Amino acid sequence: MIITGTTPPPGPGRTDDPTALSPEATPPERRVPWAAVLTFLVVAYGGGWLIALPLWRSGGLANPLFLPLGLAVMATPTLAALVATLAVVRPAHPARFLGLTPVRPWRRTLGYALLGFVGVQVLGALAIVLAWVLGVTPLQVTGGAWSSLVSMQLLGLVVTVAALGEEIGWRGFLLRALRPLGTGKALVLSGLAWGPWHAPLVLLGYNYGTMDPSALIMMTVTTILMGVLFGWLRMRSASVYPSAFAHGALNASGGTLLAAFAPAAGVAPSVLGWVGWLLLAVVIGGLVATRAFRWARPGTASS
Repeated sequence: MIITGTTPPPGPGRTDDPTALSPEATPPERRVPWAAVLTFLVVAYGGGWLIALPLWRSGGLANPLFLPLGLAVMATPTLAALVATLAVVRPAHPARFLGLTPVRPWRRTLGYALLGFVGVQVLGALAIVLAWVLGVTPLQVTGGAWSSLVSMQLLGLVVTVAALGEEIGWRGFLLRALRPLGTGKALVLSGLAWGPWHAPLVLLGYNYGTMDPSALIMMTVTTILMGVLFGWLRMRSASVYPSAFAHGALNASGGTLLAAFAPAAGVAPSVLGWVGWLLLAVVIGGLVATRAFRWARPGTASS
């Protein structure tokens, strides 16, 4: 199903083309800048593999450089977005094009950021509850579970900084660049591209605990579904920051919630597994049914 947004009425500076951008401070793109998209993908994918190469040559996840190299990999989409935007697209307002400005109205930006940050954690908790209802895993409150929930909030805020490195690329640049294809296609394709980019770390056993290629397929299913929700935050806020807060919460909460309430369940009850996918699909279906996928205009109140 293609998710469509509202089409502005005809008039000066308006168009009846449902795939065109709504009026913004930067000129609307009528076609996908494919050269820029290709440049972005080459830099993001190539940079990720290049940075992760020392992990593949020695130690894998046990390499003492895993954490700094992993954080560096997360920054490659931003590097790719800057190269593609400044060297190929060259918009009049690069920061606005990438969703970095404006952050006003503050209430809208902060509201969607809070929704993303809290909402992702709630979805993670509900996935565990759903797994318990389906008989996939028993609920087990481990010692220190509640203190872990508190520390998870602080960790999520810290990780948001690193997550912004990905979001500027995937939701800031790529989702925006693909908009002329239509909202639904742009959301799905940007999420589809986001998944295999994780290969340098996922195929080392990160996230899924296995080096089997099926882990990368599972990650791609997750990124498509989660990418739709992150993309919705980007669209409705006209800013990349809410999706970064949601992404930071995702990275901080997934393993923490499983360790606190379902330590022996594997990834199935999380958003990385099939139970979580069911929950994400229901949420996306609800947003589609309520016609919530509309692009907000920066600098104006959200409708």
